[in-house]
Amino acid sequence: MEDPRRQTQSRVTLVATVHQPNDALGELTRATLPGLQALYGALVFLCSQTTSAEILTLLRASGATVHHERQQPTNLSGIGRVRRQALRLGLTSGCDHLHLCDFDRVLHWAAHYPDELRQVIGEIANCDLLILGRSERAFSTHPPYQVETERLANLVFSKVYGQERDITAGSRGLSRRAAELLLIHSREEGAGVDAEWPLIVSRFPELRSGYILCEGLEFETADRHQAEIAQAGGLERWLEAQSARPELWVHRLRVACEIAEAALRVAECCQ
Repeated sequence: MEDPRRQTQSRVTLVATVHQPNDALGELTRATLPGLQALYGALVFLCSQTTSAEILTLLRASGATVHHERQQPTNLSGIGRVRRQALRLGLTSGCDHLHLCDFDRVLHWAAHYPDELRQVIGEIANCDLLILGRSERAFSTHPPYQVETERLANLVFSKVYGQERDITAGSRGLSRRAAELLLIHSREEGAGVDAEWPLIVSRFPELRSGYILCEGLEFETADRHQAEIAQAGGLERWLEAQSARPELWVHRLRVACEIAEAALRVAECCQ
């Protein structure tokens, strides 16, 4: 008899957005893909036009379904469109539920917290929308320019939503019916999609929403900068150098503003 846990996992398709212009995650990808295949019923990857040939080769060799973005997002613009495209592609797998996540995040999660990821997949199968936030420890591993600005975006969203939520980790679980409704109603083109989707789902009382704080959504970006980190003398010094760059603070402020403004805009439409 088939393991009930495997039956649950087979109902969930991973849909990962991939933007890896170089081969820095090649070794981690090679090591982690078999584990991802064991955790999910299907793997669907939506790759940017500049994703490296090595990463594309590894994904295709795994038997996963690999697609390319129709056009390349420019800075913040296009994120909403890309995520809707990811939903459409995920639904073609015939799954009951989707786990939408950035590729580098899910690689890190599977490599370091596989048991937690397995539990999360089980919860995805029980919800129409599962918001995947970060534990306080996982949140604190991010550099200050992310922590400070994302706290503001989360604060504004939480006041609009009526419940405290971390919505800026870029990972969601969705049922087929929730994904289909989002494809009808979602309009945000940029980072505001983070706030838009939970607010759209909240309009439909028949849809069940959930929320989990995860350890595996800790800071993953360092995985692809190991050479730079070693040259800087360690992760702490590398993070200090990154956080001294004002342009990164400005970029993250813009992201936070997009999310906060979308929360207000979508909430007003619901009134």
